[in-house]
Formats: sequence, structure tokens, C-alpha cells
Amino acid sequence: MAGVFIHITGNALPRLTQIANTSGEPADVLDDIGAFLDMDVTTRFLREVTPEGRKWEQSQAAKDRGGLTLTDDRNLAGSITHNVNGNTLEHGLGEKYAAIHHFGGETGRNKSVTLPARPILGIAAVQETEINDIIADWLI
Repeated sequence: MAGVFIHITGNALPRLTQIANTSGEPADVLDDIGAFLDMDVTTRFLREVTPEGRKWEQSQAAKDRGGLTLTDDRNLAGSITHNVNGNTLEHGLGEKYAAIHHFGGETGRNKSVTLPARPILGIAAVQETEINDIIADWLI
């Protein structure tokens, strides 16, 4: 997976540690969290919003064709994936160009095009709440 990585800390971390200590390996709960994050990103592609719910700046291509930003051929949205390896969850996008859309920046021949940042991956309050709920279900 190339491009964008997020290191998670915070409220969920002690609870994940508790699951790891109880079960020996938190892979199942991490897979559930990864599946949720995949679904969340897919939904946000359709709504064209950041993890915090802010609307992405509409692309010129979307304006021209009356479609959605970053979803011309659905390659980027279709590359959402997660992988669990031991006590590590990787969640991201498989396309090499994901980072330029997520962070924004100059691209194209001679860096002649400036793309605005359209954050795709991330964990805001809504995602944090759902992740904590998933973990709470595993602790019951």
C-alpha cells in the first residue's frame, strides 16, 4: 500500500490492548475495524466529504461531466483496502496517485497543475465513536 498512513492512538488503544491481552491476538477486532473504515471511506466518496464531514472542493472534471469528484472510473474508490497482520491494521488506498489527492499538491508535466487537498483517509469523531463501539462489542 502506498501513499497515506495513519497511526492510531487515543481512547481505543487501551481497549485494544485489553483485547490483545485477553485473546492473545486482536486480529478479529482489527479486521472488523478495517471493514468499517473501508465502508466509511466508500460512503464518503459518494458524499464527497472528508473524515470530518467537510465537503471536498469539486474537481473540474466533475463539474464538466456532472459527476462526482475523484470517482471518474472509480479506480481510486475501488482501491480501498485493509490488511491485518498480527496486532497491526493497515487501511488505505491501493492507487499510487492516492497521496496527491489526499494531501494536494503540484502534479502533471512540469508540475503545472495544483490539486487541492481532498482528505480521503482519517479518523475524526464519528469514526472514533464507531471504532470504540466495535471494541466495546468485543469486550462484552
